[in-house]
Amino acid sequence: MSTSKEQILIDRRYAAVLSTISDDSLAELASNLPEKLRDPFAKVAGLPAGALSTKDGLGAKIRTGFVSRKSFIDVGILLSEPCTEHCIEALGSAADDPNIEHLRSTLPDAIEKFGLDATRLMAIQYSASLNGFKQLIMQDERFMVPKTGNTIAASALIAAKPDTAESQEKRRARRERQEKERETKRVAELQRRKARNRV
Repeated sequence: MSTSKEQILIDRRYAAVLSTISDDSLAELASNLPEKLRDPFAKVAGLPAGALSTKDGLGAKIRTGFVSRKSFIDVGILLSEPCTEHCIEALGSAADDPNIEHLRSTLPDAIEKFGLDATRLMAIQYSASLNGFKQLIMQDERFMVPKTGNTIAASALIAAKPDTAESQEKRRARRERQEKERETKRVAELQRRKARNRV
């Protein structure tokens, strides 16, 4: 699958899943983000810096922001980033390409710690590139991409967004940067584990 087709697919999946998450849950996920992610999240959701400090009407503001800005991917990735980091660490050496059994043993703890909505958003991020996540969204009803009227409406919003070469390049660069950051974290964690084993 080409990168552009994969991005469109992931964009639509994020839009579909976000359309089923309640405003209360959106507000809860955003409010629980670590400090380093709070302002970046507010920016992609079209909110002013510091907007996450109050939950009053926050979920509706987040939804209005990401729908108007069509920032489904950015919002989905950032809302699930704490869950993603947890799962990468929990999966260890299997994190690069976990199979369905790895996920079944890891995700219950992630759901307990971060909630099902955050875990669903995390799964979407890898659902077009890693086989374990592809199987997960096909086999586990909790993670299936919803096929509802909301999904159709969300997909229509995406289709209306002009996908220019500039926007594609920005998304590609952003993904490369995120992957490099994750790889650096994985390497550092492996080095720490090796160092502990040598002690």
